[in-house]
Amino acid sequence: MSQKAQKRPTTQLAEFNVRGYAKTRNHLDGNVSRLNPYVTWGALTLRDLHNHVLATHPTRDKDHEKFVDELGWKAFFREGFRSLGGRVYTDLEPYKYPTEPKKPGLPQGIENANTGIRAIDDITQELLDTGYLHNHQRLWFASWWVHFAGHDWKSGEAFLYRHLLDGEPGPNALSWQWVASTFSGKPYVFNADNMRRNGVTEIGDAPFDASYEAIDAQFFGGYAQGGYAKRPKEQPHTKPTPHDPSLVRPVGSRPLVVLHPERLSAGAEAVRACPDAPVVIYLDGRRWQAEQPSERRRAFAESLAQAARDTLEEQGRQATVMTIEGPSDLAAKARELGRDTIAAPDSWHPGTWKTLKNLSEDVPVSVVEDAPFAHADASLRSFTAFWKHARKTVARRGPQQPLFEN
Repeated sequence: MSQKAQKRPTTQLAEFNVRGYAKTRNHLDGNVSRLNPYVTWGALTLRDLHNHVLATHPTRDKDHEKFVDELGWKAFFREGFRSLGGRVYTDLEPYKYPTEPKKPGLPQGIENANTGIRAIDDITQELLDTGYLHNHQRLWFASWWVHFAGHDWKSGEAFLYRHLLDGEPGPNALSWQWVASTFSGKPYVFNADNMRRNGVTEIGDAPFDASYEAIDAQFFGGYAQGGYAKRPKEQPHTKPTPHDPSLVRPVGSRPLVVLHPERLSAGAEAVRACPDAPVVIYLDGRRWQAEQPSERRRAFAESLAQAARDTLEEQGRQATVMTIEGPSDLAAKARELGRDTIAAPDSWHPGTWKTLKNLSEDVPVSVVEDAPFAHADASLRSFTAFWKHARKTVARRGPQQPLFEN
């Protein structure tokens, strides 16, 4: 399944006005950007979003500051994935409330939005129909799955990941662990009144349609605020260097630019650095096979790859979209085009770094880093621990290069 993106990423970005964000973002009908899918696939970067707000809403008011803080959450979870890798898919800590072992697999009826709980079924149907959920819907859904339905967070994370247009390992898995309390000091708990306040009109017969006190007694054994188990002293920490510093080196004389699934953008610094080079934009067939994404999720990524190709061709650049099964496919393409080196953007995904490292054994690869949104030498124990350091690097930034049209 393939489709054209209805709007190019920069058009989506230009249409977002941050005014009213702080006051309304928690409501289902609030002023949220819905730009996260474009960031996940690298059609836009966190820096692009911040630059847009700096240009269109330079006053450092509550709307501006809250939006930047929310960008920080994405940065935090990405740093968590860089630090932890595959460990994000295992319990990082014990549950903070007494609980029987969570049930494996999916809750009955979830795959066709027929659990019998109206509020949960409506959330599920929206996910299946659009590939999008408001952040509050994601929290409610995960909390219901783990705490009320009693199912393992890992099966819920995988279910959501397959369908979300912005599904991403770090933000998705670590958010589920935060809800579950296996990466936080307490479980995330909600009730029906919370849903009603934020825009849900139909609840149905739900175990969470009760007071917080009743929910605590029935489902959390009095530990809804945590305290049943302590957090480990050892916590993940940011990694200040690239995944493979040996690949961050000057670009060769006859490069092929390769854009990977985390940077599907004609605005990547690797493209700028090689103004006369042809460009290959690739999606990873092995990853598709492992992740089994929904048709909607896959089509969205394909549309972004095609949009980047179209922009490059409009600029007179030679550009190709391809799905690869391994690094040898990219090496063969470089040879076909008479290119003896490769330039590629950096990535938050260790799998992409592995592909580039293996490719470099055949055709030398140079990773060209995009300017970071934020950076910090900081603990990843919590968002607060990370952001109190990283936020300062965002605030100190000077004027930025204009966003490349893509």
